[in-house]
Amino acid sequence: MAEPLLEFLVTTELRPVVGLAPEERARLYREERERGFELARSGAIRQIWRIPGAPYRTVSIRVAPTVAALQADLESLPLFDWLKIEVTPLAAHPLSEPPPA
Repeated sequence: MAEPLLEFLVTTELRPVVGLAPEERARLYREERERGFELARSGAIRQIWRIPGAPYRTVSIRVAPTVAALQADLESLPLFDWLKIEVTPLAAHPLSEPPPA
């Protein structure tokens, strides 16, 4: 039987990427986008949003079998060293369940 997936609310904010040549910075941005698409296709990113007025912030719902797996996914991001990341574990709320008939 497959392990149940844990859900997380993940907020990221990209800090300034300084000290790199423009070509290196552009490469990291391309690789970050590619890795994000890979995580979305795998189902690890269920949904992701931009925050209007905060162009370098995102909020996402992510799933993973363990906290360690989520950590590995986040560390696999090419811009990880420049990301401020906040993770909030989520649990089902009673209103998420269908009401009794």
